[in-house]
Amino acid sequence: MALPRFRDGCFLYVSDRGLAHLLLTRRGFAAITLGHVIVAAREPDDAIWRHELRHVRQYDRLGLAFLPVYLRLQAKHGYTRNPLEREAAGAISLFPDE
Repeated sequence: MALPRFRDGCFLYVSDRGLAHLLLTRRGFAAITLGHVIVAAREPDDAIWRHELRHVRQYDRLGLAFLPVYLRLQAKHGYTRNPLEREAAGAISLFPDE
């Protein structure tokens, strides 16, 4: 039952216990982004925050297609080779006009 904070145009929930925390940490993730909502298992450091904000920009570009596109790429490439994850990590640029 984390209370949200508004940061950089997004709602941030830091959940240090409960279902969200369990799901994130069991999978080895620090945070998940759903549109302009970021749920984190701990207070995000600068690198994690930048990564999640890149997912927010991807969502802005892809709209409701973000989740099915993300899941399709995840199934095809896995997490580390997922182009959306690679872009969020700063490794590649999918939207060069930004």
